Amino acid sequence: MENSVKKVASIQGAGTYEGQHGTLYSFDYSFEDESTLRANHKSQQSPFKPGDEVEVIVKGSRDGFNWGQVKRPDQNYSNSTSPSSVTKFQDRQDIIVNEWAIGRAMEWEMNQSPPDRVSLKSAIAMAQKLKKYALDLDNVSFEDNPF
Repeated sequence: MENSVKKVASIQGAGTYEGQHGTLYSFDYSFEDESTLRANHKSQQSPFKPGDEVEVIVKGSRDGFNWGQVKRPDQNYSNSTSPSSVTKFQDRQDIIVNEWAIGRAMEWEMNQSPPDRVSLKSAIAMAQKLKKYALDLDNVSFEDNPF
């Protein structure tokens, strides 16, 4: 399989195809580099228009005719074999740890002070330390204990 990002030059409807998940609509795509590809979509209209940048995945070829998949390019697209889902997973994990740390720090701060004297600055400082501790429990120093 060959993956690349290309700019659509033109799109032509090419009939229908009965797949195992229902009717698919075939489209012949021409790209600015003069390559072509046939791809199927579930909608009667192509989700793309001339000028759109798309990711092209060639799944097969015979006698100069290519078929495959056309989709929106990944934001982190590269020709490397490392999946961008790994980056997305790590981003999600970072968000979860941040939310956890901020939540616990605010809970601590709310229990220590009357509501009108809660310090967001103190809560954020504690959240940063909690996150650091959570991500590296083996190297926790109790000398800078936030409690």
